[in-house]
Amino acid sequence: MTENTILHFISQFTAARETFLGGCCYWFAVILRERFGAEIYYDPIDNHFVGKIGRQFYDVTGVLPDNGKYIPWGTYKNTDETHYNRLVRDCINKET
Repeated sequence: MTENTILHFISQFTAARETFLGGCCYWFAVILRERFGAEIYYDPIDNHFVGKIGRQFYDVTGVLPDNGKYIPWGTYKNTDETHYNRLVRDCINKET
């Protein structure tokens, strides 16, 4: 798959950008995982989930720079378990 294919897919979500940038970014990363096999990454500095496809990072806005801030979500629990649990509760499960 080409970057143009991915960006075309992402462009279909223009009307939902506010939602995916306002607290539902994890769920857009899940969409990218389901559609393109993206790996989910987390940026603890900006509190933002993204998808990594190949070597490139994406969110609902398109291509993101690889600024070294992204941590694989599957290993983030080992980085800060308390914060991980809050993210699951508040950002993923929307319990609060």
